[in-house]
Amino acid sequence: MKHVPESAGEWLQCPGYAKKVLLTADDLNCDGGLVQLIEIAPRTSVADHYHDRCTEAFHVVAGGGTFVIDGIEIPLRPGDTLSCQPGEVHSTRNDGAEPFVYVVFKTNAVDGDIHWVD
Repeated sequence: MKHVPESAGEWLQCPGYAKKVLLTADDLNCDGGLVQLIEIAPRTSVADHYHDRCTEAFHVVAGGGTFVIDGIEIPLRPGDTLSCQPGEVHSTRNDGAEPFVYVVFKTNAVDGDIHWVD
């Protein structure tokens, strides 16, 4: 069992978003498992990218935004869940006035498995 209080962890600044690691592969007893909290500031976006191995599941907890996966736009609101498979090019944007916050559950996550598309 591991309890992660809201105040735990450090926010890391990334291109277009901030993330906080909630659970690691060791916590999950699952190689390549990872759970992160993501926040995208208002009127900000995360550029197109993909992963060779990683599958991601996104669950929205606050705000709203749009994911674009292989050119398909999917608007998301709190309570919505979406998955993204390896090789699918995806981006995220927050056109709203409030932060867009979601939890991402990753499988097969490894360092260096993010490829930004020019």
